Amino acid sequence: MDTIKKIGKAIAKSKVKIIMLTIIAIFCAATIYAAAANSVTVTLDIDGQVTRVTTMREDAHEILAQAGVTLAENDLLDLDGFTGGDNSVIKIYKAYNIKVSVNGGEAVSCVGNGSVGFALIENGFKLNDGDDINYDKNDRLFEGMEIEIKRAFPVHIVADGETVTVNLASGTVSDALDKAVITIDDDDIISKPLDTPLEKDLTVRITRVAFVDRTETVEIPFKTVKKESASMYTDQYKVEKKGVKGQKTITYSEKFVDGVLTESTAVNTVVEKEPVDEIRTVGTKKRKAAVSGVTLANGKKTISTLTPPASLQLDANYVPVSYKKKIVGTASAYSGGGRTATGKGVRPGYIAVNPKQIPYGTKMWIVSNDKKYVYGYASAEDTGGFTKWTGSRATLCDLYFPNSSSMYAFGRRTVTIYIL
Repeated sequence: MDTIKKIGKAIAKSKVKIIMLTIIAIFCAATIYAAAANSVTVTLDIDGQVTRVTTMREDAHEILAQAGVTLAENDLLDLDGFTGGDNSVIKIYKAYNIKVSVNGGEAVSCVGNGSVGFALIENGFKLNDGDDINYDKNDRLFEGMEIEIKRAFPVHIVADGETVTVNLASGTVSDALDKAVITIDDDDIISKPLDTPLEKDLTVRITRVAFVDRTETVEIPFKTVKKESASMYTDQYKVEKKGVKGQKTITYSEKFVDGVLTESTAVNTVVEKEPVDEIRTVGTKKRKAAVSGVTLANGKKTISTLTPPASLQLDANYVPVSYKKKIVGTASAYSGGGRTATGKGVRPGYIAVNPKQIPYGTKMWIVSNDKKYVYGYASAEDTGGFTKWTGSRATLCDLYFPNSSSMYAFGRRTVTIYIL
């Protein structure tokens, strides 16, 4: 009976211990759960090296102390991404002793943090467009780093009627063209070779050269084949077969320099239609010498060989006493063989006119205003090529002379034409 009682007491004590242990375990678990519930993860970024700290602290310096991180003099603490009690980030930029030189000058000792670009800014070294540095601006600093800055200088490029200025610290003409976004064609002319090293205020001129093909269709003149005939006079001819002009297409390669045509070269010719020769029969029989002129009553001799009508009366200045009207203008001279537009053989007295002004067949009397020539009695029988002349070359008529020497002697003179 006593043994049974002892066993019962022992069992009772064991139950109490189990209950106590269970209560303690539950309390510890609750405490751990509560602590875990109130902790956060803070990321420490130290010059790009990342670690994470689980903490219940809300002060950044306490968190750093918990992580065993000590800030040295000139280290930068960046708390922009940190919020106490939240999962956040603390950044630290360690301080490094660096040196900075400009254009090869004496190096300046500085303390910098973070990247090369940031360190230059915080130490007052402004980078301008085109400046070169021996590190990338995003590179991280390290102790004893030596940063070299080469200042950019202007380079001028003249092209397409404009001047473009770019800033570079080094390189070649090719680099300057790339930065200015100026393209070069194979035929363009550059004032400096592409591998020319750059220097301050260097001017590079680009001359644009372009070759353009152009086609042109032109006539091919026909040749005249002459056959002689003794039955015709030397001033006569007959067209046996009419000539026909041909046609050809010429391709030109034209060179333009800065938009101006400087050279045109025929590179290909294609005959589209061959010309047809004209065949003429020309006379070989000589005429008797023409009368050299008409002698007037007072002994003055005319150039014209036409005999004036008996009714024509002249005053002492060889001016007709009676006429319908007079025209004053410049006369030119011509000579040689052939026929007139009205089909007559040429001779002194048959003159060329503008038939719209003086109709064919019009009879007239002509004298030079300087009184040196009395051309005399004349008839409008031919058309002059002068009809299209204007300005100082404007011509009233073309007088036929018996030979070239008399033609050249007359030249061009002012005359008066009296329409009879």
